[in-house]
Amino acid sequence: MAVPSSDRARRPFLLSLSLFLFISAVLVLLFLFLNPSPGSVAFLPSRVSASAPSTPSPQQQNLTPVPTRGSPPHSQPTGPLPTANAEASQPPAAAEARGGSGSPGADDSSGARGVEADGKADTSVAAAGTGGDEEELPVSVRWQTCSRMGRGVSSTDYIPCLDNVQAIKALRSRRHMEHRERHCPVAPRPRCLVPLPSGYRTPVPWPRSRDMIWYNNVPHPKLVEYKKDQNWVTRSGDYLVFPGGGTQFKDGVGKYIQFIEQIMPAIQWGIRTRTVLDVGCGVASFGGYLLDRNVITMSFAPKDEHEAQIQFALERGIPAFLAVIGTQKLLFPDNSFDAVHCARCRVHWYANGGKPLLELNRVLRPGGYFIWSATPVYRQEKREQDDWHAMVTLTKSICWRTVVKSEVVNGIGVVIYQKPTSNSCYAERKANEPPLCSKTDGSRFPW
Repeated sequence: MAVPSSDRARRPFLLSLSLFLFISAVLVLLFLFLNPSPGSVAFLPSRVSASAPSTPSPQQQNLTPVPTRGSPPHSQPTGPLPTANAEASQPPAAAEARGGSGSPGADDSSGARGVEADGKADTSVAAAGTGGDEEELPVSVRWQTCSRMGRGVSSTDYIPCLDNVQAIKALRSRRHMEHRERHCPVAPRPRCLVPLPSGYRTPVPWPRSRDMIWYNNVPHPKLVEYKKDQNWVTRSGDYLVFPGGGTQFKDGVGKYIQFIEQIMPAIQWGIRTRTVLDVGCGVASFGGYLLDRNVITMSFAPKDEHEAQIQFALERGIPAFLAVIGTQKLLFPDNSFDAVHCARCRVHWYANGGKPLLELNRVLRPGGYFIWSATPVYRQEKREQDDWHAMVTLTKSICWRTVVKSEVVNGIGVVIYQKPTSNSCYAERKANEPPLCSKTDGSRFPW
């Protein structure tokens, strides 16, 4: 019998649809049986789910006991562990040595592990991970000790930002102590292990360390000879001894501190005056003795011909740091100190338009004191008197009040200024010089 023409036209479409459904069914069955997870076969009949192999979930895998270093034998499983558990049971060192992206720090191959407790450099550094399961051997890194870092600078005393000879030579000017400021190296930066001084010993404990330290810990004898007439420091056997003397401390620093309180009782060490900044501190005996008065002193001086003065202070246990009042701001916020002290600190406060003194004014609290013990205060030579008159003019221009100027006692004299407690004096000045900092700039730009 002949097939109607309409049925003949539908036949190719039905064949194509049947073929598409058949291929789709085959692909679905292949996917289900090749990936028989519980979620993917949940909708199948129970007989299909029962035929799928049971695979433990990651949570179930983690329930298997894992042997740890030092575990008793009975805690270890008797059967073979899955691969994931075997890797988890490895010690941390072995796990880090394996490649792959899963281990933390696998791609960090630039630095050493550090210095061990016995002082030896750890040279075991993991190599860069290349992927895969192969173990990679550690790379051996040899750290060299720092050799002499320049003319006259030993490795134990080297300070990269202060001993940068190349940067210091390139300075256009040294008029404002630029060569004593920080000039950190850019490239290549030094990377070496600084050796301990030969014969280094555990530091002398406080409070004995205020008066003596081990010579071998800071083996610099230059100041012993250079300042022998001023009793900064002397050598006694294996010790460096600090008698409490100084350029302005003719009778010792203890008597000097007492003298300041006698001429200015309102200073009240340890009560009204608790924080002090000591400029040009030498070996920081002033700050060391003020600790007995419950006063915290931050002492600073430059790294100059007064060899290792800040190293002496730190070895004694006295807070001190290397700095200079030059062209850069001191590392303190505004209104930080109850008093600032300068005893022959060799700073020309009125130089460069008075900017050094303006920096002290910034860190000094309102109502705080500036204690200045220097030759212009008490000597009558023309040069000294010129410096004194310049200082008088400058302090008046910033509204500092002269509280007391002492008589010359034992060849020294002291003048004490006080910073104002309000801005009223600034507004009443005939000339706005030096000008007040603007509200937008504030004191961020004192220079």
